[in-house]
Amino acid sequence: MSFIWAIITGFVLSIVLKTSWGFILGLFIGPMLYQAFCNKLTNQRTQANPTLYLTVVFEVLGHLSKAKGVVTQDDINLARQFMDRLQLDSNSRQLAQESFNRGKASDYPLRSRLAELYAQYRYRRNVLNIFCEQLIQAALVDGQLDDKELEILFIVADEFNIPRQQMAAYIKMMMASYHFGQNSHGYSQNQYNQHSQYNQGNNYGGYQGRSTQSDLQNAYKILGVETTAEISEIKRAYRKLMNEHHPDKLVSKGLPKEMLEAAKKRAQEIQAAYDLIKASRGFK
Repeated sequence: MSFIWAIITGFVLSIVLKTSWGFILGLFIGPMLYQAFCNKLTNQRTQANPTLYLTVVFEVLGHLSKAKGVVTQDDINLARQFMDRLQLDSNSRQLAQESFNRGKASDYPLRSRLAELYAQYRYRRNVLNIFCEQLIQAALVDGQLDDKELEILFIVADEFNIPRQQMAAYIKMMMASYHFGQNSHGYSQNQYNQHSQYNQGNNYGGYQGRSTQSDLQNAYKILGVETTAEISEIKRAYRKLMNEHHPDKLVSKGLPKEMLEAAKKRAQEIQAAYDLIKASRGFK
């Protein structure tokens, strides 16, 4: 879409300025105008419904819990753990609890609620990607994902116009984050491979403790690269992820302040994984 704005702006400026240089100038100005328009539109929608992100993430989390059958006390405790991790204040916590309960309803309108969130953030792809990561992270608090939970996650991808292959990659990365630095393993990679036709196969803060081969393999998965990746590729992946998860940039793009703490911890995970790979490969 920004390309179309560039072409249109170029034509307009070439006519107004009566020179071909106007078209070239428009190619630079057009994308900036498009981004400014998208930012204004997103800000207006966010201001109109500032709690939508928080409510939908906990609604879908409740829906994920219900998808396994009966919502148990363990499911409720895990949701509370996620609230604790987000460091929600009392008002936000109450809103999250109410949202979780709504999501448990048998007639919860999953697709329409996701569509509503997509409409608000459709021009902020980074925010929607972060939503997916945080939802997966919340679902993995118990270290497990079953087939029904995976099905719901792929519905999220469909409603956000995210390729299922990309969602599969997010799941793989978040599973690696869960296992990074841990001795116990909950969710089996084989289980995920059998479920997904794509076969893209919680420790927060800096990396601590004695590294193992499993830790190192998970570190590569967190960055989304193979263990055989060139150093230049590893650095590019790291820079891209850190740019996408920079807290200040996410706030400017409309990420609610309640979700900021999780975004910070995710950035710390990425940094810890990168530091471990650097130590293993011996580069700076």
